[in-house]
Amino acid sequence: MVEPLMNPEKFFEEATPVEAFVPHGRVVRSPRKTGPLSGLSIAVKDLFDWAGVPTGAGNPAWLDSHPVPSADAAVLSALLDSGAALVGKSVTDELAYSILGENFHYGTPRNTAAPGRVPGGSSSGSAAAVAASLVDAALGTDTGGSVRVPAAYCGLFGLRTTHGLVARSGLVPLAPSFDTVGWMARTIAPVSSLAAVLLPAADLAWSKVWTLPETEALVDTETRQGVGTVVRSLGLPSAGLVGLTEAYGGLEGLRKLYATLQGWEAWQTHGGWITERKPIFGPAIAQRFLTASLVTDEEADAAREQMLRFRVDLRSVLGKTGVLVLPASAGPAPLIGETEEKVAEIRSRTMRLTCAAGLAALPQITVPLRGSDGLPRGVGLLGPAASDQALITLALRTGVA
Repeated sequence: MVEPLMNPEKFFEEATPVEAFVPHGRVVRSPRKTGPLSGLSIAVKDLFDWAGVPTGAGNPAWLDSHPVPSADAAVLSALLDSGAALVGKSVTDELAYSILGENFHYGTPRNTAAPGRVPGGSSSGSAAAVAASLVDAALGTDTGGSVRVPAAYCGLFGLRTTHGLVARSGLVPLAPSFDTVGWMARTIAPVSSLAAVLLPAADLAWSKVWTLPETEALVDTETRQGVGTVVRSLGLPSAGLVGLTEAYGGLEGLRKLYATLQGWEAWQTHGGWITERKPIFGPAIAQRFLTASLVTDEEADAAREQMLRFRVDLRSVLGKTGVLVLPASAGPAPLIGETEEKVAEIRSRTMRLTCAAGLAALPQITVPLRGSDGLPRGVGLLGPAASDQALITLALRTGVA
């Protein structure tokens, strides 16, 4: 556990090299009450409203064009009432529309678990702050992998919660059908502590482990071996899922399906503001919003219909007690300054791995692993709806604590 902050000004000065916190969010909030989270320090992704502190959403134009919140996001209120201290607003990729972790305006938070490599986004600052032991845990959001991927890149446990299970009021949205609240920590204990406060209890008698053989071609050798190690550690009957994605064009088809619907929702959410305000975005984010603006209502309707069919398919396979083990990312974090072509290729492979949880609105926890090269990687446990707390307990079987 990180020691309580005695001098916030000194803390943020010493934390500067990690570049995890936005300039307008270097503040600390003491808990309102004592409770089960007393003694825990939690960083907050700069998408959550924090009373009296600006919400920047990773873009200066957003910061300048939106009023300072007068009320806390629902999840922040719950944490403060349970004894947690809030420590700083952490850097996010612009409007959470990336899984890389490089921000055109605020820079790239340092990944101390893999120096010289990106921390992953869009919860980049949250992951960096936790990896550097600046805080005990950090709030993030996960739309297409924005908790799971930075957790894998930074050697952390990261929980994407069941869609809609944690209140999203006071949260800047991106694609509401997929946006979820999540959190990260170096060990599983803080992940479990936050879950006990924010999520309903779930105690499942897990019956079977599924894998998706299609993922093997998308990942590096170390990650592939990590999936096998995790499957064996769970001590449950296992089988490969064959044919699950065939009707959708495979995992690449599901990725395209996800990207279509996410893009349409992102433009419905922010297109008016972008058209009126004309904010400056980093090149990748700008291109992403341009592509999103071109998605038609008909394309979105067709994508939504397929998404709902896939949701039924995957949930039917899992039942109430099955778990799907799959890579949390395609491999270790890319190097800072990697070519655009290489980054795009890694993003495409990774999104094929992460889109299933979003399309099916299911929870997934990233379990951190280290390869023989010393670099962090992650393996995901994806479970039935509302099995979040049971997934955390299941993750303990891996022996990574």
